[in-house]
Amino acid sequence: MKPAPRWPLHPAPREGEALSSWLNRVALCYHMEVSELLEHDLGHGQADDMDTAPPQSLLTMLSQRSGIELDRLRCMSFAGWVPWLQDSLDDQIPDALETYTFQLSVLLPKLRRRTRSITSWRAWLPSQPLHRACPLCLNNPANQAVLLAWKLPLMLSCPLHGCWLESYWGVPGRFLGWENADADPRTASDAIATMDRRTWQALTTGHVELPRRRIHAGLWFRLLPTLLDELNTPLSACGTYAGYLRLIWERCGYPLRAGQSLWRSYETLNLAVGLQMLEAAATAISLIEVRDISPPGEHAKLFWSEPQTEFTSGLPAKAPKPEPVNHWQRAVQAIDEAIIEARHNPETARSLFALASYGRRDPASLERLRATFVKEGIPPEFLSHYEPDGPFACLRQNDGLSDNF
Repeated sequence: MKPAPRWPLHPAPREGEALSSWLNRVALCYHMEVSELLEHDLGHGQADDMDTAPPQSLLTMLSQRSGIELDRLRCMSFAGWVPWLQDSLDDQIPDALETYTFQLSVLLPKLRRRTRSITSWRAWLPSQPLHRACPLCLNNPANQAVLLAWKLPLMLSCPLHGCWLESYWGVPGRFLGWENADADPRTASDAIATMDRRTWQALTTGHVELPRRRIHAGLWFRLLPTLLDELNTPLSACGTYAGYLRLIWERCGYPLRAGQSLWRSYETLNLAVGLQMLEAAATAISLIEVRDISPPGEHAKLFWSEPQTEFTSGLPAKAPKPEPVNHWQRAVQAIDEAIIEARHNPETARSLFALASYGRRDPASLERLRATFVKEGIPPEFLSHYEPDGPFACLRQNDGLSDNF
Protein backbone atom coordinates (compact mmCIF):
# COMPACT_ATOMS: atom_id res chain seq x y z
CA MET A 1 0.00 0.00 0.00
CA LYS A 2 1.40 3.37 -1.02
CA PRO A 3 1.92 5.95 1.73
CA ALA A 4 -0.29 9.03 1.57
CA PRO A 5 1.27 11.76 -0.59
CA ARG A 6 2.65 14.84 1.12
CA TRP A 7 0.79 18.11 0.85
CA PRO A 8 2.70 20.49 -1.42
CA LEU A 9 1.49 23.41 0.71
CA HIS A 10 1.04 23.39 4.46
CA PRO A 11 2.01 26.11 6.95
CA ALA A 12 4.06 25.07 9.96
CA PRO A 13 2.11 25.01 13.23
CA ARG A 14 2.71 27.94 15.55
CA GLU A 15 3.90 27.28 19.09
CA GLY A 16 0.86 26.41 21.17
CA GLU A 17 -1.54 26.47 18.20
CA ALA A 18 -4.79 24.50 18.36
CA LEU A 19 -5.19 21.62 15.90
CA SER A 20 -8.43 23.10 14.53
CA SER A 21 -6.67 26.41 13.84
CA TRP A 22 -3.81 24.74 11.97
CA LEU A 23 -6.20 22.64 9.86
CA ASN A 24 -8.10 25.81 8.99
CA ARG A 25 -4.88 27.43 7.77
CA VAL A 26 -4.01 24.30 5.75
CA ALA A 27 -7.48 24.30 4.17
CA LEU A 28 -7.10 27.99 3.25
CA CYS A 29 -4.02 27.09 1.18
CA TYR A 30 -6.30 25.03 -1.09
CA HIS A 31 -9.36 27.33 -0.88
CA MET A 32 -11.27 24.65 0.98
CA GLU A 33 -13.36 24.44 4.11
CA VAL A 34 -11.99 22.36 6.98
CA SER A 35 -14.90 19.93 6.59
CA GLU A 36 -13.99 19.43 2.91
CA LEU A 37 -10.33 18.84 3.79
CA LEU A 38 -11.28 16.28 6.43
CA GLU A 39 -13.77 14.38 4.30
CA HIS A 40 -12.38 14.47 0.77
CA ASP A 41 -8.64 14.57 1.41
CA LEU A 42 -8.24 12.79 4.74
CA GLY A 43 -11.25 10.47 4.68
CA HIS A 44 -12.66 11.65 8.01
CA GLY A 45 -16.00 13.14 8.88
CA GLN A 46 -16.32 16.37 10.82
CA ALA A 47 -14.70 15.82 14.24
CA ASP A 48 -16.40 17.81 17.00
CA ASP A 49 -13.64 17.03 19.48
CA MET A 50 -10.78 18.16 17.22
CA ASP A 51 -9.11 20.18 19.98
CA THR A 52 -10.02 17.79 22.79
CA ALA A 53 -9.19 14.23 21.72
CA PRO A 54 -8.82 13.82 17.93
CA PRO A 55 -8.91 10.24 16.58
CA GLN A 56 -5.52 8.55 16.43
CA SER A 57 -6.17 7.54 12.82
CA LEU A 58 -6.62 11.20 11.86
CA LEU A 59 -3.39 12.22 13.58
CA THR A 60 -1.53 9.44 11.77
CA MET A 61 -2.88 10.62 8.42
CA LEU A 62 -1.99 14.24 9.21
CA SER A 63 1.55 13.20 10.10
CA GLN A 64 1.91 11.40 6.77
CA ARG A 65 0.50 14.34 4.83
CA SER A 66 2.60 17.01 6.55
CA GLY A 67 5.72 15.25 7.80
CA ILE A 68 5.08 16.66 11.29
CA GLU A 69 5.85 14.32 14.19
CA LEU A 70 2.87 12.50 15.65
CA ASP A 71 3.67 13.66 19.20
CA ARG A 72 3.66 17.31 18.16
CA LEU A 73 0.29 16.93 16.44
CA ARG A 74 -1.13 15.26 19.54
CA CYS A 75 0.08 18.14 21.72
CA MET A 76 -2.08 20.48 19.63
CA SER A 77 -5.11 19.04 21.48
CA PHE A 78 -5.95 18.75 25.18
CA ALA A 79 -5.29 15.00 25.03
CA GLY A 80 -1.63 15.87 24.55
CA TRP A 81 -1.61 17.88 27.79
CA VAL A 82 -2.65 14.94 29.99
CA PRO A 83 -1.54 14.42 32.76
CA TRP A 84 0.04 17.88 33.17
CA LEU A 85 -2.96 20.13 32.60
CA GLN A 86 -5.61 17.52 33.40
CA ASP A 87 -5.42 14.23 35.25
CA SER A 88 -7.71 12.72 32.62
CA LEU A 89 -10.24 13.70 29.95
CA ASP A 90 -12.75 11.27 31.46
CA ASP A 91 -15.39 13.45 33.13
CA GLN A 92 -16.90 10.61 35.18
CA ILE A 93 -13.98 9.86 37.51
CA PRO A 94 -15.13 9.91 41.16
CA ASP A 95 -13.46 12.56 43.34
CA ALA A 96 -11.71 14.12 40.32
CA LEU A 97 -12.32 17.65 41.64
CA GLU A 98 -11.16 16.77 45.14
CA THR A 99 -7.98 15.13 43.85
CA TYR A 100 -7.08 18.01 41.53
CA THR A 101 -8.06 21.07 43.56
CA PHE A 102 -7.99 20.25 47.27
CA GLN A 103 -4.54 18.75 47.83
CA LEU A 104 -2.73 22.12 47.95
CA SER A 105 -3.22 25.29 50.00
CA VAL A 106 -2.14 28.91 49.53
CA LEU A 107 -4.44 31.48 51.14
CA LEU A 108 -6.10 29.24 53.72
CA PRO A 109 -5.02 26.26 55.80
CA LYS A 110 -6.47 23.01 54.50
CA LEU A 111 -8.73 22.62 57.52
CA ARG A 112 -10.49 25.87 56.59
CA ARG A 113 -11.61 24.60 53.17
CA ARG A 114 -14.68 22.54 52.54
CA THR A 115 -13.99 19.62 50.22
CA ARG A 116 -16.57 19.36 47.46
CA SER A 117 -17.42 16.55 45.09
CA ILE A 118 -19.34 16.88 41.83
CA THR A 119 -20.05 14.61 38.89
CA SER A 120 -19.08 15.25 35.28
CA TRP A 121 -16.04 17.48 35.82
CA ARG A 122 -12.80 18.04 33.91
CA ALA A 123 -10.14 20.50 34.98
CA TRP A 124 -10.04 23.79 33.06
CA LEU A 125 -12.39 22.67 30.25
CA PRO A 126 -15.24 25.24 30.12
CA SER A 127 -18.87 24.16 29.94
CA GLN A 128 -19.33 26.49 26.93
CA PRO A 129 -16.84 27.14 24.10
CA LEU A 130 -14.67 30.24 24.53
CA HIS A 131 -13.69 32.54 21.68
CA ARG A 132 -10.99 34.85 23.05
CA ALA A 133 -7.73 35.90 21.44
CA CYS A 134 -5.05 38.56 21.37
CA PRO A 135 -6.22 41.33 19.00
CA LEU A 136 -2.64 42.18 18.02
CA CYS A 137 -1.95 38.55 17.08
CA LEU A 138 -5.09 37.91 15.05
CA ASN A 139 -5.13 41.30 13.33
CA ASN A 140 -1.71 40.48 11.88
CA PRO A 141 -2.30 38.75 8.49
CA ALA A 142 0.98 36.86 8.86
CA ASN A 143 0.00 35.36 12.22
CA GLN A 144 -3.64 34.33 12.53
CA ALA A 145 -3.14 31.17 14.55
CA VAL A 146 -5.55 30.50 17.42
CA LEU A 147 -3.70 29.15 20.46
CA LEU A 148 -5.09 26.14 22.28
CA ALA A 149 -4.71 27.92 25.64
CA TRP A 150 -7.09 30.66 24.44
CA LYS A 151 -9.87 28.08 24.41
CA LEU A 152 -9.57 27.69 28.19
CA PRO A 153 -10.27 30.12 31.07
CA LEU A 154 -6.57 29.82 31.87
CA MET A 155 -5.07 33.17 30.86
CA LEU A 156 -6.20 36.79 30.79
CA SER A 157 -3.53 38.27 28.53
CA CYS A 158 -1.22 37.55 25.61
CA PRO A 159 2.27 36.57 26.87
CA LEU A 160 3.82 38.09 23.73
CA HIS A 161 2.10 41.50 23.63
CA GLY A 162 0.97 41.91 27.25
CA CYS A 163 -2.57 42.97 26.29
CA TRP A 164 -5.89 41.51 27.39
CA LEU A 165 -7.42 38.68 25.39
CA GLU A 166 -10.66 39.89 23.79
CA SER A 167 -13.80 38.07 22.65
CA TYR A 168 -14.22 37.56 18.92
CA TRP A 169 -16.57 35.87 16.48
CA GLY A 170 -15.97 34.21 13.15
CA VAL A 171 -13.01 32.19 11.84
CA PRO A 172 -9.56 33.84 11.65
CA GLY A 173 -8.30 33.99 8.09
CA ARG A 174 -11.84 33.86 6.66
CA PHE A 175 -13.96 36.41 8.51
CA LEU A 176 -13.25 37.90 11.90
CA GLY A 177 -15.03 40.38 14.14
CA TRP A 178 -14.42 41.65 17.65
CA GLU A 179 -17.12 42.24 20.25
CA ASN A 180 -15.58 45.64 20.96
CA ALA A 181 -14.17 46.51 17.55
CA ASP A 182 -13.50 50.20 18.26
CA ALA A 183 -11.50 49.74 21.45
CA ASP A 184 -7.72 49.81 21.47
CA PRO A 185 -5.91 46.79 22.95
CA ARG A 186 -5.95 47.00 26.75
CA THR A 187 -2.64 46.65 28.54
CA ALA A 188 -2.75 44.02 31.28
CA SER A 189 -1.56 44.87 34.78
CA ASP A 190 1.85 43.70 35.97
CA ALA A 191 0.19 41.11 38.23
CA ILE A 192 -1.82 39.63 35.35
CA ALA A 193 1.11 39.71 32.91
CA THR A 194 3.38 37.95 35.42
CA MET A 195 0.87 35.19 36.13
CA ASP A 196 0.16 34.61 32.43
CA ARG A 197 3.86 34.53 31.52
CA ARG A 198 4.29 31.77 34.08
CA THR A 199 1.32 29.88 32.65
CA TRP A 200 2.80 30.20 29.16
CA GLN A 201 6.16 29.00 30.48
CA ALA A 202 4.42 25.95 31.96
CA LEU A 203 2.72 25.19 28.65
CA THR A 204 5.83 25.59 26.52
CA THR A 205 8.67 24.35 28.75
CA GLY A 206 7.02 22.04 31.29
CA HIS A 207 8.15 24.05 34.32
CA VAL A 208 7.67 27.44 36.01
CA GLU A 209 10.31 29.60 37.67
CA LEU A 210 8.90 30.89 40.96
CA PRO A 211 10.75 33.09 43.49
CA ARG A 212 11.43 30.15 45.83
CA ARG A 213 12.27 27.45 43.26
CA ARG A 214 11.42 25.91 39.91
CA ILE A 215 8.24 23.82 39.96
CA HIS A 216 6.74 21.31 37.52
CA ALA A 217 4.03 22.54 35.15
CA GLY A 218 1.59 20.07 36.67
CA LEU A 219 1.99 21.71 40.09
CA TRP A 220 1.40 25.18 38.61
CA PHE A 221 -1.80 24.08 36.89
CA ARG A 222 -3.07 22.80 40.25
CA LEU A 223 -1.92 25.80 42.27
CA LEU A 224 -4.11 28.12 40.19
CA PRO A 225 -7.42 26.26 40.77
CA THR A 226 -6.47 25.97 44.44
CA LEU A 227 -6.25 29.77 44.58
CA LEU A 228 -9.48 30.14 42.61
CA ASP A 229 -11.35 27.89 45.01
CA GLU A 230 -9.92 29.62 48.07
CA LEU A 231 -11.02 32.99 46.67
CA ASN A 232 -14.52 31.51 46.33
CA THR A 233 -14.66 30.58 50.03
CA PRO A 234 -17.34 32.28 52.20
CA LEU A 235 -15.84 34.60 54.80
CA SER A 236 -17.64 32.65 57.52
CA ALA A 237 -15.41 29.67 56.73
CA CYS A 238 -12.15 31.66 56.76
CA GLY A 239 -11.93 32.50 60.44
CA THR A 240 -9.12 34.93 61.24
CA TYR A 241 -7.86 34.74 57.65
CA ALA A 242 -10.95 36.40 56.15
CA GLY A 243 -9.07 39.70 55.98
CA TYR A 244 -6.74 38.29 53.33
CA LEU A 245 -9.62 37.53 50.99
CA ARG A 246 -11.26 40.85 51.69
CA LEU A 247 -8.05 42.76 50.85
CA ILE A 248 -7.56 40.83 47.60
CA TRP A 249 -11.08 41.54 46.34
CA GLU A 250 -10.83 45.20 47.39
CA ARG A 251 -7.58 45.57 45.40
CA CYS A 252 -9.33 44.10 42.35
CA GLY A 253 -12.33 46.40 42.73
CA TYR A 254 -14.81 43.51 42.59
CA PRO A 255 -17.31 42.25 45.19
CA LEU A 256 -16.36 39.32 47.38
CA ARG A 257 -16.38 36.02 45.46
CA ALA A 258 -17.05 38.04 42.28
CA GLY A 259 -20.60 38.55 43.54
CA GLN A 260 -21.47 34.87 43.90
CA SER A 261 -23.63 33.62 46.76
CA LEU A 262 -23.61 29.94 45.81
CA TRP A 263 -20.55 27.83 45.05
CA ARG A 264 -20.07 26.59 41.50
CA SER A 265 -17.04 24.96 39.93
CA TYR A 266 -14.77 27.41 38.10
CA GLU A 267 -15.31 25.73 34.73
CA THR A 268 -19.09 26.36 34.84
CA LEU A 269 -18.93 30.04 35.79
CA ASN A 270 -20.14 32.80 33.52
CA LEU A 271 -17.16 34.10 31.52
CA ALA A 272 -17.22 37.56 33.12
CA VAL A 273 -17.30 36.05 36.63
CA GLY A 274 -14.55 33.57 35.78
CA LEU A 275 -12.27 36.31 34.47
CA GLN A 276 -12.78 38.31 37.67
CA MET A 277 -11.83 35.22 39.67
CA LEU A 278 -8.68 34.75 37.57
CA GLU A 279 -7.74 38.42 38.02
CA ALA A 280 -8.18 38.01 41.78
CA ALA A 281 -5.80 35.03 41.66
CA ALA A 282 -3.18 37.18 39.90
CA THR A 283 -3.68 39.90 42.52
CA ALA A 284 -3.31 37.39 45.35
CA ILE A 285 -0.02 36.10 43.95
CA SER A 286 1.29 39.65 43.60
CA LEU A 287 0.32 40.56 47.19
CA ILE A 288 2.05 37.42 48.50
CA GLU A 289 5.25 38.14 46.56
CA VAL A 290 5.58 41.70 47.91
CA ARG A 291 4.70 40.45 51.43
CA ASP A 292 1.57 42.58 51.73
CA ILE A 293 -0.08 39.40 52.95
CA SER A 294 1.47 36.33 54.56
CA PRO A 295 -1.19 33.61 54.22
CA PRO A 296 -0.90 30.35 56.15
CA GLY A 297 -1.26 27.97 53.20
CA GLU A 298 1.50 25.40 52.85
CA HIS A 299 2.40 26.44 49.28
CA ALA A 300 2.28 30.23 49.75
CA LYS A 301 6.03 30.17 50.43
CA LEU A 302 6.66 29.23 46.79
CA PHE A 303 6.03 32.90 45.98
CA TRP A 304 8.66 34.13 48.46
CA SER A 305 12.37 34.24 47.82
CA GLU A 306 14.53 31.69 49.59
CA PRO A 307 15.62 33.17 52.95
CA GLN A 308 19.34 33.71 53.42
CA THR A 309 20.73 31.23 55.93
CA GLU A 310 24.45 31.15 55.05
CA PHE A 311 25.67 33.32 57.91
CA THR A 312 24.57 34.51 61.33
CA SER A 313 25.61 37.12 63.87
CA GLY A 314 26.48 34.40 66.39
CA LEU A 315 24.17 35.88 69.02
CA PRO A 316 21.37 33.76 70.46
CA ALA A 317 18.14 34.32 68.62
CA LYS A 318 15.40 36.10 70.52
CA ALA A 319 11.91 34.86 69.93
CA PRO A 320 9.59 37.76 69.06
CA LYS A 321 6.89 38.53 71.57
CA PRO A 322 3.46 37.52 70.33
CA GLU A 323 1.26 40.48 69.54
CA PRO A 324 -1.70 40.84 71.90
CA VAL A 325 -5.04 39.90 70.37
CA ASN A 326 -7.39 42.84 70.05
CA HIS A 327 -10.77 41.10 70.28
CA TRP A 328 -12.68 44.36 69.89
CA GLN A 329 -10.81 45.16 66.67
CA ARG A 330 -11.62 41.69 65.34
CA ALA A 331 -15.29 42.16 66.17
CA VAL A 332 -15.38 45.50 64.34
CA GLN A 333 -13.62 43.93 61.36
CA ALA A 334 -16.17 41.08 61.28
CA ILE A 335 -19.05 43.59 61.28
CA ASP A 336 -17.41 45.60 58.48
CA GLU A 337 -17.03 42.44 56.41
CA ALA A 338 -20.65 41.49 57.03
CA ILE A 339 -21.80 44.95 55.88
CA ILE A 340 -19.77 44.64 52.67
CA GLU A 341 -21.31 41.23 51.99
CA ALA A 342 -24.83 42.48 52.82
CA ARG A 343 -24.62 45.15 50.12
CA HIS A 344 -25.05 42.50 47.43
CA ASN A 345 -26.42 39.44 49.28
CA PRO A 346 -30.01 39.67 50.60
CA GLU A 347 -29.58 36.62 52.87
CA THR A 348 -26.63 38.22 54.62
CA ALA A 349 -28.53 41.52 54.85
CA ARG A 350 -31.45 39.83 56.60
CA SER A 351 -29.14 37.90 58.92
CA LEU A 352 -27.33 41.11 59.89
CA PHE A 353 -30.67 42.88 60.39
CA ALA A 354 -31.84 40.07 62.68
CA LEU A 355 -28.70 40.51 64.77
CA ALA A 356 -28.95 44.32 64.91
CA SER A 357 -32.68 44.29 65.72
CA TYR A 358 -32.32 42.06 68.76
CA GLY A 359 -34.39 43.62 71.56
CA ARG A 360 -36.16 46.07 69.23
CA ARG A 361 -39.84 45.30 68.73
CA ASP A 362 -41.48 48.71 68.10
CA PRO A 363 -41.98 49.78 64.44
CA ALA A 364 -40.29 53.17 64.89
CA SER A 365 -37.09 51.61 66.19
CA LEU A 366 -37.04 49.06 63.35
CA GLU A 367 -37.61 51.82 60.80
CA ARG A 368 -34.64 53.80 62.16
CA LEU A 369 -32.55 50.65 61.90
CA ARG A 370 -33.61 50.22 58.25
CA ALA A 371 -32.54 53.79 57.56
CA THR A 372 -29.14 53.04 59.09
CA PHE A 373 -28.77 50.01 56.82
CA VAL A 374 -29.65 52.10 53.75
CA LYS A 375 -27.08 54.70 54.83
CA GLU A 376 -24.46 51.92 54.86
CA GLY A 377 -25.28 51.10 51.23
CA ILE A 378 -27.49 48.04 51.84
CA PRO A 379 -30.39 48.07 49.32
CA PRO A 380 -33.71 48.75 51.09
CA GLU A 381 -35.48 46.10 49.00
CA PHE A 382 -33.39 43.46 50.79
CA LEU A 383 -35.31 44.36 53.98
CA SER A 384 -38.59 45.80 52.67
CA HIS A 385 -40.73 42.79 53.61
CA TYR A 386 -38.64 41.39 56.41
CA GLU A 387 -39.69 41.45 60.07
CA PRO A 388 -37.65 39.54 62.68
CA ASP A 389 -39.98 36.90 64.10
CA GLY A 390 -38.09 36.13 67.29
CA PRO A 391 -34.99 36.87 69.32
CA PHE A 392 -31.80 36.42 67.33
CA ALA A 393 -30.37 34.07 69.95
CA CYS A 394 -33.26 31.66 69.33
CA LEU A 395 -32.42 31.19 65.64
CA ARG A 396 -30.83 27.95 64.57
CA GLN A 397 -27.66 28.21 62.50
CA ASN A 398 -29.36 27.48 59.18
CA ASP A 399 -32.56 29.49 59.81
CA GLY A 400 -31.31 32.90 58.85
CA LEU A 401 -27.58 32.91 58.54
CA SER A 402 -26.21 32.94 55.01
CA ASP A 403 -23.26 30.73 54.13
CA ASN A 404 -21.40 33.98 53.46
CA PHE A 405 -22.08 35.73 56.79
